[in-house]
Formats: sequence, structure tokens, C-alpha cells
Amino acid sequence: MSATSSLLSPKDLARAIGVSESSVKRWADEGVIRASRTAGGHRRIPIAEAVRFIRATEATVVQPEVLGLRDVEAVSPDERSADNPDAFLRFLEEGDGERVRGFLIARYLGGESIAELFDRRIRPAMETIGARWREQADGVYVEHRATDLCVQAITQLRLLLPPSQGPTAVGGAISGDVYLLPAMMATTILAELGFQSVNLGPDTPISALRHAIEEYEAVIAWISVSRVEDPASRGKEIQELLASLSGGPTHLVLGGREQRLLPLESDPRLLRAGTMSELAAFARGMRSS
Repeated sequence: MSATSSLLSPKDLARAIGVSESSVKRWADEGVIRASRTAGGHRRIPIAEAVRFIRATEATVVQPEVLGLRDVEAVSPDERSADNPDAFLRFLEEGDGERVRGFLIARYLGGESIAELFDRRIRPAMETIGARWREQADGVYVEHRATDLCVQAITQLRLLLPPSQGPTAVGGAISGDVYLLPAMMATTILAELGFQSVNLGPDTPISALRHAIEEYEAVIAWISVSRVEDPASRGKEIQELLASLSGGPTHLVLGGREQRLLPLESDPRLLRAGTMSELAAFARGMRSS
């Protein structure tokens, strides 16, 4: 069973979390679990809704393969424990994609937010790999492989999120910045919070971002700045972008380790986010307002 498109029966979800089928049917009828009905009257539960219910109720997943999440089985309860902070780093260093995916999905099912996964799991592990391997012969290979494994895992996490009908957010990495992960993480966080999130990818010119803001009528525009060439010029372009947004609904978020190098005047529509959790908090506030 695939997590990308399947619908679960009450029996499937009951098997996955170790409860009775009648309990799942009752929760569906009471609206605790959002379920649809087939033409024959059978209840069907989207994978994303099952995941939401598991996280909300802190249910224990005893058969993740029923949810299409077989990678979770590759990670032992001890390895996925919060008391074992080095397990995820080891999986990345060893190139164990199955455990990288299984670890992040298990922690997400256990209640961690997407932002927490990125700030507390991926970010420190990737920083350690970057620092540890920089002077070694296989350093670039290990770091690039770890990046690819994180991309695969984030793609899988994104598939567990329900489709959004909310406002639009657009963004990408600043011109000259070729890093994939920060932009991918930002757009996934926004998707989790209900935004229709559009990732323009690495090396995005400010002119392209401006066009996307106009086309999608975005309420949030975000720029990832992990590497910046000519901060003065890039800062001037962003200042001009902010001026063009005057009077409109769009707010701009800057993130990434080098965003502080950009010389920008204070502006009520501008947020400099030091972590993914700060981006999430800001986006949550935008949604509530």
C-alpha cells in the first residue's frame, strides 16, 4: 500500500495502530476521524487524515507497513528515541536512506512538527557533516549524498500532508545560492501549516520572485540565503522588492545563515528568521489573522 495515493479502510487503520475496527468506525461516525463513503457506503480514510489522527491522539503505530510507511520498521524504538540524538547523524554518514526516511517519519508520527524535525534533526546533522568532512578526501561525496537522502526524506514527508486550500506562499534560494535543502524545508513547513506553497528552487532571481508573487497573489514570499554573492547588490534588489510590495498583503521572510549579510532597512513587512521554527511561528500567525 502506498502512502502517496491510497485510502484506508477502518480495518486498515485499526491494524496500523492496534485498536479494534469498531472503534475506528465509531470515531469516523463521530467526526473524530474525517472519512468519506464509497458508492456502496464503505468508509474510507485518506493517509494524510490517518497521520493527522495518529499525531493528534498520540496513537502508537504498531504496523507502519499498513500505512505504506515500511521505512519506519528499519529504525528500532531505541534509534528513534529522543534520547539517542546521534542516530540520525549516523544514518546520514553511512548513507542509509531507509533509516534516514524511517527516522524522520517515525519522529513526525510521534508528534514532532516539520519545523522541529528540520531544526533539531536535519540542520545540526548536516552542519556536523559539513564541518567534519570538509578536509577529508571523500568530504564532498559524503555531504552531497547526505543532502540527497534528506531531499528524499522531505519528499516523503510532504506526501503525508493533506492538500491545502489556504493562501499562497512562494519563494526560493537567492540568486547565486545553489543549496537545495533550505528552500525545500521552507516550502514544506508552509505546506504543513496549510499554505499552497510554491518552491521556485535554488538560484532564484528577485525578478522571478516578484513575478511569482504577482501571479499567485502570495501573502508570504520567502528567500533562503545560505550563500550570497555581492550582498550590497542583492540587498538593494530586495529593498526594491519590498518597496514594490507597499500597500499589498505580501510579507517577506528572509532565512539562511548568510541573510544577516544583506544590508536592509527595517520594514514592518520584513521578517529575518534565524530558524525554521521562527518561519513556522510567523506563518502560523499569518494563518490565524
